[in-house]
Parts: sequence; C-alpha cells; structure tokens
Amino acid sequence: MFAQRFRTLSSAATAAVVLAGTAALAPLPADAAITVVLSGIQYDPPGADVRTNAQLNNEFFTVRNISSRPINLSGFRVLDAANHLFVFPRGYVLPGQSTVIVRTGKNRNRALTLYWNQSWYIWNNTGDTARFQTPAGKTFDTCTYKAVTGRYRVGC
Repeated sequence: MFAQRFRTLSSAATAAVVLAGTAALAPLPADAAITVVLSGIQYDPPGADVRTNAQLNNEFFTVRNISSRPINLSGFRVLDAANHLFVFPRGYVLPGQSTVIVRTGKNRNRALTLYWNQSWYIWNNTGDTARFQTPAGKTFDTCTYKAVTGRYRVGC
C-alpha cells in the first residue's frame, strides 16, 4: 500500500513544484516525489469525551517526512471533512525522516509537537477525512477512515 501511495504522490507534479518552491532549506527538483505524507490520526482518545485540554491533546494527526532532507512546511494546511483548518506556522521545518504530531488542544509548540489550539474535538469518532494541502490549497494527500469497534487510531 505504501508503494502504491508513494507512486501516486510521485505523479503529483503540480504539488511537487509547489513543494519545491517552499522548501527553502533543501529545494526539490520539479520532478521530485512528494516527500511529506499524512501518516496517522488518533480520532477517539481513550476515556470519556470530557473536553479537558489534556483529553483534547490525546487527539491528534501526524505528518511524516519520508525523505532525508528537511522540508519547510510553512503555510501547508490540513483540513477535516467539516473544513476545520490547521495551518503549519511560518518557518516550521520538518527534519528529514521525522514525524510531527499535531495535537488538537493547547500548549506551546515544540520541534516535533505542534498544537491546534482548539477547545473542541476535531476528528469525528464515526469517520472523517483529512486533506493535506499546499499553501495554495492544492490537495496532495488524503486520509479517510471509518470507525472500527475497539480501534481509535488509524494509520494513513
């Protein structure tokens, strides 16, 4: 499945051109494969939905840089089916071979943990779709899930 997804992303030339233009640290050639992907969603944190900040921070999505080069994600976006929007902060660089966790609640951003600063859950327990977009709004990766009994996290 990963190989198929990687081939699909490799053929997204338009997204590669946009990504190349925003990766100031390590410019990618226009024909390079997209090297950042949605890698998972924790859509229903264990326990009751009590809406405390600690519980909101147990809900998250992850983005993986599968290349060895750092990628500048400034302005890149992730949206759910209801168009709740997360925008990567200005100057945010994801190191090569790294995964960033974007937690729903509030806290201070760190190198590999960012916070959406929401006060309500984003990812639906019954199913949802995440869209990973360039700063211009071009979708280049998606992750769709349906709820499965006893399962609260999905790998994309």
